[in-house]
Amino acid sequence: MATTKKKPVKKTKGKMSFATKLMVVVNLFVVCLLLCSYLSLYISPAKFWPVAFAGLAYPVFLLFNIFFVLFWLVFLKKYFILSLITILLGYNQIQTYIKFSGSERKLSFENSLKVMSYNVRLFDLYNWHNGSSKLTQASIFELFQTESPDILCIQDYYSGAGKGVNYGDTICSRAGYKFRSVELINKGNKGLPYGLAIFSKYPIVHTQKLDFQNSKVNFCQSIDVRIGNDTVRVLNMHLESIKFGKEDYSFVSDVTTAQAANDKLKKGFLAIAGKMRFAYIRRASQIETVTEFIKSSPYQLILAGDFNDTPVSFSYRQIDNELDDTFVDSGIGLGQTHGQMLPMLRIDYIFHSAGIQTIEHKTIDKDYSDHFPVVARFMLPG
Repeated sequence: MATTKKKPVKKTKGKMSFATKLMVVVNLFVVCLLLCSYLSLYISPAKFWPVAFAGLAYPVFLLFNIFFVLFWLVFLKKYFILSLITILLGYNQIQTYIKFSGSERKLSFENSLKVMSYNVRLFDLYNWHNGSSKLTQASIFELFQTESPDILCIQDYYSGAGKGVNYGDTICSRAGYKFRSVELINKGNKGLPYGLAIFSKYPIVHTQKLDFQNSKVNFCQSIDVRIGNDTVRVLNMHLESIKFGKEDYSFVSDVTTAQAANDKLKKGFLAIAGKMRFAYIRRASQIETVTEFIKSSPYQLILAGDFNDTPVSFSYRQIDNELDDTFVDSGIGLGQTHGQMLPMLRIDYIFHSAGIQTIEHKTIDKDYSDHFPVVARFMLPG
């Protein structure tokens, strides 16, 4: 009897295993998340607020996609191209968070213009820092004296009223300023000793307060500074903050240390998300007011301030469409400007018109406030 040979079973080429299919699905999901973060640059939170949260999470979504690029390369799979293309689509956004090399311009600092922006958190009025507001105030005044910027823009400024002092006088005497513009909050026709302030070593020839219709606390101030034969407009801005309370900071601390009880997670997240949603929507309107004001400026312009928004956000892009970011121009390393809540949080900026050249950008690692001071140096035309 003849024996029949069994034909070898042919393996189906290109058939994915279940594990590979699962990883591809997860990869596609994180790709979609990163794409949503890009959309936050173009969609106003006033029209669709959920996309703003994707912009906030951009660094996390970026890291997920970098992981998948490396993961597929290790296993020699072509699927790495999914995340690689998505990352490259938003490559410019990476430079708004981290710069691997600074400016190569070899320009002298002589005759340059040095600008500092700093949210001083009311000069630690309520002893947030270390229980000694006087020590914190002295440290901040010493910083102003040491850095001695030509123009100093302060957010969350406290005038000293009620304590028998005038912090404006102190700053002027310590850091050598001859000119100042202080704009305080007018809340329900009740003047409060808090607001914004700009100190200048150059003559201030015009001042203006730019109110936001949806806020009595946040606003923008504008000054025109005469430098030689030129006039430069300087804006100091503080956009809507999230207004976290002690319970919110405590909740975040508990979550990061795995101490939050399950029944408190939902309540805590919903409370924080609600405050963030409210702030995103308000900032969308506020930034449009500032953008229109910038477009109408007859002078070269420098804008400093606390945006309370990250570089991947609608607020940032509205200003970036009109002005240049000094960190992108001349920064190096991480651009983090806020020391609490989240790592890599960059919400304080200095922007400038195209006719003004940046020659230095730095963030000063001092924890006198919950924000870090930001410093930029410019070479003006002529």
